[in-house]
Amino acid sequence: MRRRFALVFNSKAGVAIPRLLDGVLGVMRGAGANIFQLPARSAAEASERVADVARQGNCDAVIAAGGDGTFRAVATGAANTELPIGFVPLGTGNVLAHEIRLPRRAADVAHVLLEGAEIDVGGGTVNGAPFFLMVGAGFDARIVARLNYRTKRVLGRAAYGYPVIKTLAEGIEHFDVELDGRRFEASWVILTFASRYGGSFVLTRETSVGRDRLIAVVIEARSRTAIAGSAISLALGRLGDPASCPSGVHVLPVRRALIGRQTTVALEVDGDEAGTSPAEVNADGPRIRLIVPDVYVADLTDRHTNRVP
Repeated sequence: MRRRFALVFNSKAGVAIPRLLDGVLGVMRGAGANIFQLPARSAAEASERVADVARQGNCDAVIAAGGDGTFRAVATGAANTELPIGFVPLGTGNVLAHEIRLPRRAADVAHVLLEGAEIDVGGGTVNGAPFFLMVGAGFDARIVARLNYRTKRVLGRAAYGYPVIKTLAEGIEHFDVELDGRRFEASWVILTFASRYGGSFVLTRETSVGRDRLIAVVIEARSRTAIAGSAISLALGRLGDPASCPSGVHVLPVRRALIGRQTTVALEVDGDEAGTSPAEVNADGPRIRLIVPDVYVADLTDRHTNRVP
């Protein structure tokens, strides 16, 4: 059982504020765990503090308590080391939590952190910076850029309503994308290591965290109706399914993507605003050790052998 943990806590992550975290830490301490917090005022500082802990080698794991952006900051610091990373989901979407089937009860989350399995996970880079879940360009990134984070903390997913309506009202923007030499004129692109998107929505079954496969979902919508239809298909789990995806949607593996070199486009990484293009995304990035529930290890085994869990 893991005993000594470093904790990175983002109190601004979302609406789940620290009741879940308090419960998790209480159970862990009751089981004899020693947990110390790493104060950090920014993602970059959090990454540096985690890197220091990894070099010192004096704890069994680091906990990222926050949203998917907090996880990315912690994972960046622990990348290419043997320091395992656990996750307590406090964000709005919590893609990673849904992806790895992390339980919701505090006691169960604590059990995973104390005794859960570890898997090796490969990430990618966007303009040289590591990421481990996804990069978006175009439609969804324009929505994220309009998001009021104070409203998001209060309303959760409901805070996306106005940005979605405003972005649709502005119309479609197209930009250039090159995927391993193949060129597209897109209105929305998602490059993902995860099967989930925006929380529990199933984007694609062509990949999942731990499979080290970057999948591109390219949407070439030409109208507001088409882009809205793509969003509905995403909600129904059909957008990234090669067998049922709408016309004008392409799903394919990718090693290197070049985005918006000729036309500037908004970017997001793991649901956080990430500026604008040009962007170069590479599938070969740093590696981490991720603590997951045992059931997710079984999922990965089933997917590798082409069985449905």
